[in-house]
Amino acid sequence: MNPEGYSRNHLPYIIIIILELSTSTFMYLFVIFVVYRDFIKTKTLRSSDQILLCLGMSNMCYGFLMFVSLLDYFCSLGIFSMIHTAYICLYLLLFTISSCSWLSATLGFFYFIKISDFESGFFSRVKKNITSVVPWLLLGDLLVSLFNSALSSLFFIFSPALSHNNTASPVSVVSILSQSRTAFIYSAMANSVGPFLVLFSTTFYMVVYLMKHSYKMKKGVQTPNNERLRSFDKVVWRMTHSLLFYGIYYLLMVIIYFTVIMQMESGFWLSYLIFTLFPVVQAVLLVLANHRLKAAWKDMFLCLHLREMSKCM
Repeated sequence: MNPEGYSRNHLPYIIIIILELSTSTFMYLFVIFVVYRDFIKTKTLRSSDQILLCLGMSNMCYGFLMFVSLLDYFCSLGIFSMIHTAYICLYLLLFTISSCSWLSATLGFFYFIKISDFESGFFSRVKKNITSVVPWLLLGDLLVSLFNSALSSLFFIFSPALSHNNTASPVSVVSILSQSRTAFIYSAMANSVGPFLVLFSTTFYMVVYLMKHSYKMKKGVQTPNNERLRSFDKVVWRMTHSLLFYGIYYLLMVIIYFTVIMQMESGFWLSYLIFTLFPVVQAVLLVLANHRLKAAWKDMFLCLHLREMSKCM
């Protein structure tokens, strides 16, 4: 039942995947904790926090489903021994992939609206009513994700690799993904290509806009150490890093799939590793790009350091 004849050669992939899932879960728990803590203090939930909260919960559900699927497979728990149960879990997995993608696009669109200046038109009206628009965007993300995951499930239902599957062999989500990894890649791409285009275009526009604004400030500011100028440069760098990450990640995912995964014996585990890597790096970028999350992260490690010092004294 092991994918691709599971052997000890695949153990490094599995260890890395578990570390990625654990790290992403911890990071998004931290994001949710910071958002909830600020909500308790202020009694209000800002628009950006609403998106971050949904994104954190969606990514945690994604990591949980991936981990349970692995645990069920290697420990032979039989959680998904029935084919219908396995397909339900598969649908939920595709739903979380789509949800994470669209929520990421929504977060990029939100910052695009907040940072950019619009004299008139549709985006100008959205900017004025962004507080009331965000809940509708989140509802739209939910509905689109439900629809997209249902469509992408058809890749598995009509997969030639699964249509000839031996029903006598044990069923698990991992075995289904292994037998039809092409359907897995295509369904993931179908769920993420739209959000990626939105996220990439809005982030690219913000980078160009902020670079132009920073250039105008440098021409008009006499002192090179101007605090506002430095803050703008930091924002430009953070947005550039985000843009490079999203672009390189999707480019590598496509290149690795067509040139490596299809040719390698361990291609399935490599693809699994790549899909679990995205939430980790995205969580790191979120913490680095958000000054509240970054400050809370530093405070957390400062408190841990002080506790260690007090124990040694």
